[in-house]
Amino acid sequence: MYGQFFVLFAMIAVGYYCHHKGWMTKEVNKGIGNLVMQVTIPAMLVATISDIEIKEGVLLGFFVMMVAQIAIMVIFGMFVRVYGRWRKLDHRLFDMLDITLGSLNTGFIGLPVAQIFFGEIGVMYMSAGVLGLNLYLWSYGVFILGRQKDRGKTNMGKTFLHGAINPNCIAIFLGLGLTLTHTISYVPDVVIRFLKSLGDLSTPLSLIYIGALAANNGLKKLIQQKEALELSIIKMLGMPLLAWAVLLFVPVSNMAKSQFLLAATLPAAVVVPMMTEKYGYGEKMSSDIVLLTTLISVIELPACVWLMGYLY
Repeated sequence: MYGQFFVLFAMIAVGYYCHHKGWMTKEVNKGIGNLVMQVTIPAMLVATISDIEIKEGVLLGFFVMMVAQIAIMVIFGMFVRVYGRWRKLDHRLFDMLDITLGSLNTGFIGLPVAQIFFGEIGVMYMSAGVLGLNLYLWSYGVFILGRQKDRGKTNMGKTFLHGAINPNCIAIFLGLGLTLTHTISYVPDVVIRFLKSLGDLSTPLSLIYIGALAANNGLKKLIQQKEALELSIIKMLGMPLLAWAVLLFVPVSNMAKSQFLLAATLPAAVVVPMMTEKYGYGEKMSSDIVLLTTLISVIELPACVWLMGYLY
C-alpha cells in the first residue's frame, strides 16, 4: 500500500515540478484536462466495466451508490446554506456554495485513485459516482445556480441533455451494455487492447494535472483566502462524516461501502466554477474552493484508504 501512496504523491509532484519549470503552461494543462475527461477516462470506463462479470449484487450496489451519492450531495448543500447564514456570509454566494461544496470530483480524481488502490471493481463502483455527479450537476445544479439569472427553469432541460449526455456517461452505459448482454466477446481483441492502453493514461495524466494546477495558482496566495479555506475544511471533514452515517443504513457490500466513503473524501468538481461563471455568481470563490479541497484531498485520500482497511 505504501508503494501506491508513493505513486499518488510522486505523480502530483511531477506536475508541480513541470509547471515550475515552465513545461506545463496553463493552456497546456487545460488541454491535458480535456484529454483526460473527454478521451482517456471514457476509454478506461468502457474497457474496465465491460471486462467485469457483473452479478446481481454488484449491479444493485452500483445504482444504490449512485442514488446515495446524489442524496448526500443535496443534503450537504443544504447544510452549507444553514452554515452560511450562521456565519453571515454574502447571501449571493449561497447557491454557488451549495453546488460547489456539495459536488464530488468522482471523475477526474475518484476514478484514478480507485484504480490505484482498488483495481477494476473500484473503478466499477466509482463510475456510479460519476453518473450520479453528472445527473446532480446538470439538473439540480443548473436549476440552483440559474435562479439568480432567471434561467434555471427555462434552460434546465436543454442544459441537462447537453451536459449529462457526455463521453463519461456514454462510456458507463456502453460498458454496462457490453457486459450485461455478453456482447463484449464480439468486440475485436485489438479494440479492447487499444481502449485499455488509452485508459491506462488516465491515472498519470490526472495526477500530473492536479500538481500543475496547484502550482499555477500559488499555494501561499491560495491559503490566504480565509473564507474559502474555512469552507473547504468543513467540506473535507463534514462530507465523509455524512457518508459514514448514511452507510450505517445502506445494505451494500463492503467494497461498495469503501468506494462510497472514498468518493465522499474527494474534492469539489472542477467543472463547477465554469458552471458558476455561466449560470450563477461567485466563480472566483468556487475556483478557490476546488483548488483548496484538491490540496487537502492529497492528504485525506490516503488516510481514508488506510482507515477503510479497518472499517470494511
